[in-house]
Amino acid sequence: MTGSLCRKGEACTEKQKMAVKKTEGPLVVVAGPGAGKTRVLVERVAYLVKRKGVSPENILVITFTEKAAGELKARLINCVGLDAELMQISTIHSFCSKVLSDHPEEHEFGAGFEILDEESQLIFLRTVFYKIGLDRYMKMGEVHRAIEFFNRCTENCIEPEELINALRRKYPDREEYQGIAVCYARYLELLREQKKIDFPGLEKEVYLLLNSSERVLESVRKKYRYIMIDEYQDTSPIQELILREIAGKNSSICVVGDEDQSIYGFRGATPENFIRFREEYDAEVVTLEDNFRSRAGIVLTADSFMRGERHYEKTIKPVRDGGTDVVILKSRDVNSEARNIVSLIKKLKSSGKIPEYGYVALLFRSVRNHADKVLAELRREGIPYIVRGDGSFLKRYEVRSMLYFLAYVDPPDYGGRFRKWDGWWNISRFRGEFLDLTGETLRALESLDRNCRLSDFTSRRELEEIGVHGEDAEKILGLNRIRHEVGKGSLTVLSTFYSILEVTGYLRRLIEDGSDSSRAKIFNLAKLSSLIDRYEAIKPGARIQDLLWYLYLLPTHLHHDEAALEDPASVKIMTVHQAKGLEFPVVFICSVINGRFPVKRRKERDTIPIPGELLLSPGEVPDEDRRLFYVAMTRAQDALIISTAPRINTRKVGVSPFITDLREKCGIYECDCTSVSRCLEREWSEEPLRINFSALFTYEECPFRYMLIYHYGFVYPETFMQRYGIILHRCLEELHLAMKNSEEINGALIRRIVERCWIPMGRDDKVKKRRLERELLNYYHDTRDHTGEVVSVEEPFSIPDTDIIIEGRTDLIIRTRDGELELVDFKAREHGGVERMALEYQLRTYEYALRERYRFDSLSAYAIKDSMRISFDSDPEFRVKERIAETVARIREECFEPRKNPFCSRCVFRTFCGAG
Repeated sequence: MTGSLCRKGEACTEKQKMAVKKTEGPLVVVAGPGAGKTRVLVERVAYLVKRKGVSPENILVITFTEKAAGELKARLINCVGLDAELMQISTIHSFCSKVLSDHPEEHEFGAGFEILDEESQLIFLRTVFYKIGLDRYMKMGEVHRAIEFFNRCTENCIEPEELINALRRKYPDREEYQGIAVCYARYLELLREQKKIDFPGLEKEVYLLLNSSERVLESVRKKYRYIMIDEYQDTSPIQELILREIAGKNSSICVVGDEDQSIYGFRGATPENFIRFREEYDAEVVTLEDNFRSRAGIVLTADSFMRGERHYEKTIKPVRDGGTDVVILKSRDVNSEARNIVSLIKKLKSSGKIPEYGYVALLFRSVRNHADKVLAELRREGIPYIVRGDGSFLKRYEVRSMLYFLAYVDPPDYGGRFRKWDGWWNISRFRGEFLDLTGETLRALESLDRNCRLSDFTSRRELEEIGVHGEDAEKILGLNRIRHEVGKGSLTVLSTFYSILEVTGYLRRLIEDGSDSSRAKIFNLAKLSSLIDRYEAIKPGARIQDLLWYLYLLPTHLHHDEAALEDPASVKIMTVHQAKGLEFPVVFICSVINGRFPVKRRKERDTIPIPGELLLSPGEVPDEDRRLFYVAMTRAQDALIISTAPRINTRKVGVSPFITDLREKCGIYECDCTSVSRCLEREWSEEPLRINFSALFTYEECPFRYMLIYHYGFVYPETFMQRYGIILHRCLEELHLAMKNSEEINGALIRRIVERCWIPMGRDDKVKKRRLERELLNYYHDTRDHTGEVVSVEEPFSIPDTDIIIEGRTDLIIRTRDGELELVDFKAREHGGVERMALEYQLRTYEYALRERYRFDSLSAYAIKDSMRISFDSDPEFRVKERIAETVARIREECFEPRKNPFCSRCVFRTFCGAG
């Protein structure tokens, strides 16, 4: 292989070629920063498929984040086409979910389980706080301590009974330890009862399944013959055990990583997994030492900083030229540090060294604790910035205002603990843009008697008598009507959220304004809708008071960041952990101050000290801050500025040991004022648009609705039919797989399938299950004579182009008794509720996406409720590609005008576009 399989004209280095072509047996790829490891993974997969003839279904690629998985998949789609859809490219949690879903009969969660992420887990534990007895050992606001303990137990595969016995032996006088362990057992029981599973539970269940079922283990090993794991240094002990089980002794497993960049010890990750891999697997090692990212001075400084601290010896070499564009910016204290940082950023921009402020990233050990003075200085100088990691979401005006008016329509009680919500005549929320009241109205409200309750006004006449007229009166009456409906229990929290936006007109005014400031507020309101939806999903029937109480007690580390526009004109501000995997032309590492970076370690008291003999790993990872600082340095492409000061305000704390190392090991010295010699200009590349067919059709139906759902992220209230449709499709998938495997289809099998796939839906679950069983049985009897062979079930597809990737999944592909190849899509509603033109476009899009793999004779949709089939003949002349291109161009141009359609009367957004 002299060049690239994916990009013409770009040759791989010799070391990259070795990593790509060594496909058999275990391999360690030690990839230094900027070494092109993502390219190596893409080339390696392409080499397996194109040159070695490996089936895509036999390839497993594990990445650390969903974003990394999406980017890798996008590059592979452009490289190997539809074959990329048949590979398993995902995070470890998504992979574990697939293993459980593929073998629903082998574990107690079945096929219809719900996965709880970190926030959903917190919501769930809050809802069962009293039920499991945690109130005897901690306050509601300390629930995150219980989660940390529960997760650590699960990650170490500790069963409650052995935990209780071990604690009883080791701490016989600490009954509260045993009590919290009993709470852990009850927590697991409730998860099982409700078919919910948290992230640590996913890993534990898969590990136990692989160990208990030889059939499942062999099935997984047979399927995934070629395994690639990115960021292996960030795997936890249980993740390593799962991957070791799958790989077996003779698997072709390739791990990619760099122990120098292991920075997730707080999540249980340890670089020891990566360090030991070579000996345990007798693996070949390929070291990628060429850095394509950074200028030479940055590479040499960072490499010198880590020398003597490594297990895999390597010397990172720069590919780019350039002098020592690394400087230490010395300030007197943290106040002058903020002024100096912002002054230097201004100089870079005014002198033309950088074309936009967006070329600069400010990295902190902790944004929430260390960035306030720099943020204040940026605001003072009028420099735009985007911030991550400060937990500012709940402080935003639009979010606080919405929460205030949610509290207005359902006033919190909780024994006076919500005093900040008391006294509705704190006029500040009525004075702002959220209600946009006139000065006359505000003066009338301010003059009201303090004992008068605004919520008591029920007519326009009453309000006019106190001086409130016109639209202002309608807004207040609208809020009071919502309050009445909430009191009757007829509105969900999410419905109330949209009702408040409707009566106040706030969202409509933000959309009409269209400025960056207004758009940022829309993003934050959309994010709040998602948070509300998630809360109600975990706690059905929740009241507004419950949500406000949850937010009031939210632990600091789970405070949300505000949504922000990815503006190339704004300085990027984030933690080093958030910057992992990113790169920026100019990087400032801020507050490299003794006690801040490296952070002063405090001995944290565990909720319960878990006996060491129960742990898979000791858990303590030494010297992680050094690796964190190395990661920060290696994010810089063209210039690296390290900011330090010996004082925090008036308190002298001394020099950071990292600054001492930079002086002594790297020959970099502090200066009071500096300028960067030059920064290379770069073009901003646009990410490909990734959408599914539902989004595509939503845009065609109404661009305005597409904008709110897919562009901004507003959550559409889930309907019964949507939830029922999810269950139906899961059941159909299992039924078709059974048909494909020539299993006997009868009522008993269908009953088991429904039981495994069912998601609790509230009242009358038994009646709904029986109805679904009848529908599935009717469907099978109706189609068994038509279906000759099940060819494919839930086959994924994508339509890649230069600026878009459309992703989807077909329900079923069959060969009929007459030998024709047919694509079938299923609809949960009656055939009369299916719009024929939209359906044809959907089916022909699927046909176009799968054109390289299949030649269909017919395309069909089957309405389960009334057993009706709608069919179309194959039509190669149908303008799918042109129609998609036109739609994508309009999305790119942000053409989001409202469009009248049959769905308008039922659309929750109808009042924001004028259609209502």
